[in-house]
This record gives sequence, structure tokens and C-alpha cells, in this order.
Amino acid sequence: MPPIAGLIPLMHVTAAYSNAVMVAVMPYVADCAKALNLPVPQPVTTNQLAHVGIDPYKGHFGAGLKFTNDYFFTFENGIVTSFRCPDDYFTMADENWDHLERYVGKDNMTTNDAIQLARDSFRSLGYKPEDFGVDGPPTGCQGPFDNKRWSHIPYCRVAWERQPVENQVEVDRSYSVYFDINLQTKQVVAMWRSGRQFWKPNPKIDIVLEPEADYRKRTQLQMFVRTNAPPLGGP
Repeated sequence: MPPIAGLIPLMHVTAAYSNAVMVAVMPYVADCAKALNLPVPQPVTTNQLAHVGIDPYKGHFGAGLKFTNDYFFTFENGIVTSFRCPDDYFTMADENWDHLERYVGKDNMTTNDAIQLARDSFRSLGYKPEDFGVDGPPTGCQGPFDNKRWSHIPYCRVAWERQPVENQVEVDRSYSVYFDINLQTKQVVAMWRSGRQFWKPNPKIDIVLEPEADYRKRTQLQMFVRTNAPPLGGP
């Protein structure tokens, strides 16, 4: 869960820190792309990146990486928490609402096939489906859709989740995972997972960041220091 602005101090993210995070996260992204058989060229390199966003909050380690093919990955708590591709109806339709024809097509697999693909993808990420109830029926399944204007939209979202309760032990055991499937191309086009049971150690970065407030105070003071001012007492 992202930190609440104003409660957690912002840190001043330097170019060196940003580059170090990017390099550290890339192998995780590469492994995720390979496990899900995504059309991301291997080996994954920084030359394939169009934009990188770094989590600036104190005590948090995270990044969002957008590739030149518009695939987008997020990293947090030691794992790739999500990815989406530009052709995913569920995550991109709002942005492309005036071009929904791009999502129209036909089903080349059944909903049951999509559920099995989601289950196999979960296993490919290194998890045992039975440990998360993924070996059973999904707790949620949306799509495909028949749109009066645009005809058939062959996308399906398959989800398994365990809702948190007030007991802290149960909260720690809660989780949520979903896969978006393109039923026409038979491909996973988005994934999201959350829950403490997925967490792993973050990579180590040997760069200490300065609080943003301290950085601004320090640099503002420097802005008003005239290095070429005449000495006190005369010209």
C-alpha cells in the first residue's frame, strides 16, 4: 500500500540513487517477463526503458518501470507486484475510451482455459497454487464482454483473494492476485499480487538519501551566498 502523503517524510532522490535502483530491479523484471512469457526482449536492458519512477518515501523501496513497448512494471517489497501491457482492456480502457475498437475480437479460448492459464502463470512465478487456493475456483472472474457498440471484447480477469479481518494473524495471511487474459491471443496481459506472504527482501542500495526538507533548506541557503561578493568593509 502506498504511503499517505504528509505522514511519511519525502527523501531527495538523486540521479545516482535512481540509477542504482533501476539496475537492481531490472533482474527481477527480467525474471517476471520470462516466467510469464511476455514479449519483452531478453536480456532486459536499461536501453529498453522509456521512463523510471522511484519511490521517494523514507523507509520505502519501490519503482515503476515503463518500457519503450509501453509495458509497465512495478516493484515493491522485493517482488514485481504488477505489470500491464498497453493492450489490456481492464487497465487501459479508461485511457483509450475513445478507441475501444482496439480491444474488439473473438474468443480463441474458453473462460476455463483462461483460469487454467492464470493458474499456470501463478505457478511459473514460483508459487504453489494450493498454498493460496489458486488450485480451486477463482474468487472473482470478469469477462468476456459483449458491447452494443463495439461488439465482443475478448478479455477475462481471473482473481483469487483472501480478505483481511481484524485479527492481525489473519491480516498477515490475507492476499490478492489477479491475471488479465486476452482470450483472442491467449496471453496474459496484466498481473497484480499483494500480501505479506509474497514479500521478499529488497535489493541493497549503498546510497543514503537526504530528507527532501533538509535538501531544500540547504540548497536555498546556498542560493543566497554570493561567492563573488566584495569583502566586508570596502570594495
